[in-house]
Amino acid sequence: MGMSLYHSATGAQAPHCIHAIGIGKTGAYMVEALLRTGEIEDQLEDPRARFTGLAVDIGDQDMHELREYASGFNARLTERDIPTDRHQVRTVALDVPERDDLMTSLNRWREFLKMEYPRYYWNPNYEPWLPADTEMPKAGDSIPRAVAKAIYGHYYYGEDKRLEKELDDFVASINATRLPSIVLVFFSMAGGTGSGIVVDLARHLSNVKLGRRIPVVGVAPMPFSGDEEHAGGKAALFPTMNEIDCMLDDAKNQGVMAVWGDLYKNPFTGGFFALPQEHSWQRLGSYTKTGKPAIRDALRKGVTRKFINDSFNRFIVQDNGRLLFKMLRPAGFTGAPHERNISGDRTWTLFDVAKFTHPGVEVLPGEPKSKWREVISKWIDYIPQFSGLKEGFKTDYIEAQTVAPREIWNETLQKKLEAVLGEYLLEGEDGTLNTSHDEFFDELTSYSNIIIPGVAKTDFTAFYEARDAYDAVESWDEKLMMHSWLLDLGVMLSEQSIRFDGMAGECIWGCACWVVVPHAAIRGDAPASHDVSEVQQAAIAPMLRTVVQTP
Repeated sequence: MGMSLYHSATGAQAPHCIHAIGIGKTGAYMVEALLRTGEIEDQLEDPRARFTGLAVDIGDQDMHELREYASGFNARLTERDIPTDRHQVRTVALDVPERDDLMTSLNRWREFLKMEYPRYYWNPNYEPWLPADTEMPKAGDSIPRAVAKAIYGHYYYGEDKRLEKELDDFVASINATRLPSIVLVFFSMAGGTGSGIVVDLARHLSNVKLGRRIPVVGVAPMPFSGDEEHAGGKAALFPTMNEIDCMLDDAKNQGVMAVWGDLYKNPFTGGFFALPQEHSWQRLGSYTKTGKPAIRDALRKGVTRKFINDSFNRFIVQDNGRLLFKMLRPAGFTGAPHERNISGDRTWTLFDVAKFTHPGVEVLPGEPKSKWREVISKWIDYIPQFSGLKEGFKTDYIEAQTVAPREIWNETLQKKLEAVLGEYLLEGEDGTLNTSHDEFFDELTSYSNIIIPGVAKTDFTAFYEARDAYDAVESWDEKLMMHSWLLDLGVMLSEQSIRFDGMAGECIWGCACWVVVPHAAIRGDAPASHDVSEVQQAAIAPMLRTVVQTP
């Protein structure tokens, strides 16, 4: 029997059903990892609960694991006498359309946007953002973001509106859930398919289909040093991060909506997690130097990604989704409306899976515990180097869940972890570190899930590396292919406006398309807030005059 939705005596919340959409290869694997946790089927014992999963990719080359596991999921529910209609898991493999068919859809794009949003400005200068001679990629290729956007729209707006129907069915399943829900949208910040599609899919899901009623949370693994080369290379991350940031950052998002309307309001109503992978890549990637390099590297990358996927999903399903809901509160997303305080330019949340030990590497079972602790201590020291945050970053709250054998983790290691993470916290009583300790089913594995809210785009070292790579690209056409979000409105967000001095958003048609966002803010050169506490204090300052003092 399920518990009531709210216990007034204890304050215990109802279970939260987690639903998920995965875009591209990374997204499909993340949905599969969520299904594999086991907790999803446990929650479906409650007759009020549902699980809804959807994976969207160009081609079906990376759907096999999810399809296989989803097929077995039905059998496991049946074994436990749980009705199989309490879940809905679908995969959508999009064919790469013929170029002429795609161009037909692009030529009709103004019609599509006008039907979707009557306030849309019918620009007489409109032309498709893809050249008529664009070479169409093959499914499985690394696809440029601008092309992925076009393919998504072709199947959402045109043809038989296949993707719109899938989103309608996804939302219908969520609406049938009789418990509070949270929707996760998985994609990779490095790949072109996921990051090229998510900017439109998230808008359609959150702002159009769900009406901003349910928290929608973005979840995106970051690139790492062992990553494969993607379309646009490292440079493509610069426009990707800028587009996401102009959704998340309150002021920048207002600047976009000032020109293009509230349909472009931040779709990630529940927040946004960036998942650095470098720590796990360095730890997992160092365990073998033998074998054929190509096979070895593929295995290392696969193990790294799988560990990140599994660790994140194992964390968020704890306590029937309540932990995820609580974890989002310090970032200001899941509190009650009267509690919600803006985070300004600091709306990114870092979820760093810092791996300390791996079976059979550096230390073996039976060796002295002092050696185990020496190894773990060394890898705790690597947290600042591999977190992807620049030196000097500060925030007001950090949460760390350490997973390690009870006979290994001790007060010395705990103090070491607290000291390293404490470098990120504001001084004195203005900073809070919340830690917990659990155990893994494999006692040779130790790691910490480190959640750091209050991060700005400009706190990521990857942002500046991507900016430098972007600046080194001389071809305007190549830069256009790295963009996605506002291309159908004629805006290259990461370029400077032609008509409005100092503003961002170059118009690809040579007219007056732009956004009310300073180009310096897009570049990361504008003055930024020092920390999230400063942002919130400034926002609350006018209301402090109403506070009633007590004796």
